[in-house]
Amino acid sequence: MKNLTEIIKLRIKDGAPITFVEFMELALYHPIYGYYSSNRSNIGKEGDFYTSPYVHKAFGSVIGNFILRSFDLIDGESLSIVELGAGKGLLALDVLNHIKKNNPEQYEQTTYFIVEHSTFSKNESKKILKDHLQNIKWFSSLGELESKQVTGLVISNELFDALPFHRLKFSSGKIKEIFVTLRNGDLTETTDEPSTPELEEYFRKIHTDFREDKEFEISLRAEKILNQIDRVLRKGFVLTIDYGYLNDELFAPERMKGTYKCIYKHVINETPYINIGHQDITAHVDFSNLVRIGAAFNLNEVKYTTQGQFLIDWGILDLINIASEENEELSNSSAKDIQAIKNLFLPELMGDKFKVLIQEKNLTSKAKDFYPQSPLKISFNVL
Repeated sequence: MKNLTEIIKLRIKDGAPITFVEFMELALYHPIYGYYSSNRSNIGKEGDFYTSPYVHKAFGSVIGNFILRSFDLIDGESLSIVELGAGKGLLALDVLNHIKKNNPEQYEQTTYFIVEHSTFSKNESKKILKDHLQNIKWFSSLGELESKQVTGLVISNELFDALPFHRLKFSSGKIKEIFVTLRNGDLTETTDEPSTPELEEYFRKIHTDFREDKEFEISLRAEKILNQIDRVLRKGFVLTIDYGYLNDELFAPERMKGTYKCIYKHVINETPYINIGHQDITAHVDFSNLVRIGAAFNLNEVKYTTQGQFLIDWGILDLINIASEENEELSNSSAKDIQAIKNLFLPELMGDKFKVLIQEKNLTSKAKDFYPQSPLKISFNVL
């Protein structure tokens, strides 16, 4: 039986290289052997990395605060939440628990659409979300939702960083693309002219200087996702949480090798041609591109900030205060609980590594003063 490495090698026929996008598509999303398609848990202690919902339920509770305030502003009869790449449903669980506890009437009127292509993850989420099944509908792709014309929110947490991307290199004043090929039977890299003129069009929109031989990544899939969101969302907000930067920071000269990385059992490496199908491959998100594309699709920027600042602005400190009041003499478990919450927003931890982009559609006048002005501001390093 072929393994995934052999399948990829067979794609490189007669020495003809394939794009890194094609390699990554197979490594992560092959229907049988792909990293996100296989029947195993990739997230958490037993997996390869943590996401914020796995750190503490406070993350979902704060997003629940944001959603309830959004619903007040949107003021629709039937309001929905669409979560893209929902995985096993842990964020959905915390959000729905929060809405049910704090606004039972709104909870009864809310539909939660989970978009998840992995059959394994969908089955796991149905177990985790067993108490909310009446509020949830599952879909395998965002395209399946286009007929729904949703009023509400579209949210994603660490989705865009997992979209397959092209790898490029700046050389002699122009860009070359990095391809995957074979040398002596082993997977390796070579450079050639870009595989599509879209890459050169994208590059021209990046307003920053590039050093000779600088490598970087471009994801063309983001435009397709935002286009689909525009077709699905009639009115409401788009909440995107991911690690990344605006152009100037993302393509800074100091990042000569780009931002892509591989993660295997909580250890980061820069070797995508090992552990194929068993390690994650990811790159920082170009938030300038999401803002630019969004504006073209009538998804207008409301706020771009760090995860830490977003969580503070929407009430995470209140959750710490509640936890402290309920446990005046902190036990070891409750102290760990509070530290886990702090990990979500403190600088140098998850607070400045992740960014939050809020966009709106058909709410321009109402959304102007929507975002709260918190008196507590936190600083962060961009490099």
